[in-house]
Amino acid sequence: ILTVAEDLFYRNGFLGTTMDMICTELGVTKPYVYYYFRDKHEIVETLTWRASLACLSTMKFPADDSRPAHLKLAEGLQRWVVACVTYFRASALAFRVSASLRPEFRAELRSLAHDFYVDLGALMDEGKQRGKLSFEDTTITAMAMGGVVGFMYTWYHPEGRLSPDEVVSRLSATLFKMIGLRATPTRARTTN
Repeated sequence: ILTVAEDLFYRNGFLGTTMDMICTELGVTKPYVYYYFRDKHEIVETLTWRASLACLSTMKFPADDSRPAHLKLAEGLQRWVVACVTYFRASALAFRVSASLRPEFRAELRSLAHDFYVDLGALMDEGKQRGKLSFEDTTITAMAMGGVVGFMYTWYHPEGRLSPDEVVSRLSATLFKMIGLRATPTRARTTN
């Protein structure tokens, strides 16, 4: 249900996708879909939450992870790009249908994003203090990175000239340059 709905929402928009369309694509009746979801709002919120959680939890590390901040940041940035490539259609929904989401759900998404930027900023500041990173302003740089990655749904196409893994590698390298990180990104794999 989620896979079919995600594709239909991405192609037709939230308002342009009906429960009838989802059922027809699945080859099932409405009661089947309604058994799992009360309406298309719940479907889009499920897709949006799953993608947002995958993308915005990438700067979380176990308390006992004693690696230097710049190494955790390198891993976190790459995980972020991988998640955004993997969930790019559902991530697009978060931006495209935000007005259709329940206010309390939008507040949960804002809280998740706020926590992400707090974690990202803390790693950036620590890495800069230790001389491993070079950038001017933490907030502006973090928000610029968020714009680069967060809005990739407007330009990224998995069937484009670069494979998903190549996009991850190049986009990660770009983020590393934005903060003056001299590490080479590892070859993380997408699940596409």
